[in-house]
Amino acid sequence: MGRYITSTLSYATTTVETAISYQAKTNDRVLCTTGSITITLPAAADAVSGDTVQIIDVTGVAGTTAITVARNGANIQGTATDLTIDIDNSSPVLVYSGATYGWVLSGA
Repeated sequence: MGRYITSTLSYATTTVETAISYQAKTNDRVLCTTGSITITLPAAADAVSGDTVQIIDVTGVAGTTAITVARNGANIQGTATDLTIDIDNSSPVLVYSGATYGWVLSGA
């Protein structure tokens, strides 16, 4: 069983506020205070099905200066492509589903 965040996003989470690129860890809630940064997901080799990472555009700048989510060797939504967050105030939750689909969006 994976390590997970509950529906209240309170179980075993670590909140990190950053204005620079950041290497996310399992159960991180990453508060991005600026755009034009890269949040790198945990390595595919370290991910367990059910692991989660949430990325939050707290300052509402992603529409102007996008936040890149680097896949770090795993698929995102079943493709070998990084994710671009370009909607202001977005807060997607990514859940690792295994090698085939990799990190999938479970909420925004």
